[in-house]
Amino acid sequence: MPEIRGVFFDLYGTLLCYGDMEAAGESWYHAIRRELIDNGHAFDEGTLVRLCEEFLLQPEPPVQDDGLTVYERRMRVLVGELSLELEVEELRLLSEASIAAWHAYTQLDPEAKSVLGELQGRYKLALISNFDHPPHVHQLLDELALRPFFDAVVVSGDVGVKKPDPAIFAPALEQTGLATDEALFIGDSPEDDIAGARAARLRPVLIRRLLGADGSPPAWTKDGVRVVTGLREVIGLVG
Repeated sequence: MPEIRGVFFDLYGTLLCYGDMEAAGESWYHAIRRELIDNGHAFDEGTLVRLCEEFLLQPEPPVQDDGLTVYERRMRVLVGELSLELEVEELRLLSEASIAAWHAYTQLDPEAKSVLGELQGRYKLALISNFDHPPHVHQLLDELALRPFFDAVVVSGDVGVKKPDPAIFAPALEQTGLATDEALFIGDSPEDDIAGARAARLRPVLIRRLLGADGSPPAWTKDGVRVVTGLREVIGLVG
């Protein structure tokens, strides 16, 4: 088996830890409601609740040459269902406020920077994230001082494809100059991260922070995927 020369990471749920995501969803809804009210828009409260509950269940809006992100297009559909039409700048502010409210319930893994620092220079590092509003991810990488660690940053909203589609891994492999079997990919979602990495022929690693009933999670899943309970364990996988 080829030597590991690269370590690629997912963002949310991997480098960033989730907190109380039920509260995050409530905060997200209230941020949307507050922004609309503060800007003088009248709407039916019950309809807003329903639209927010269905927000990510709706088909992705078609790509248009409108300069909007996927998330902003989704938000434009939502406000349209409320019989509202927002200017682009107001739509962007609404999107940013709602994402910030949701993001407040996540935090950077305390081990993230030290682990990335130990890997940097020895391995090519990449971030591959499913996220519909790339400006948030890029701003976050700067605010958390994470960007200097990475040789490649790939956000689904920038490249137009999402995990588990294996095509999302291609830009990171190209920018790092690695073959598929030379890179690990660490992610928290079996359906998106692990399935996508397998389809792209990277070596998948599942991060599962919650312990099992016996307090000792398996080192491998039933279908042969390596499992780690924290980022520091990644160091041991690459030597």
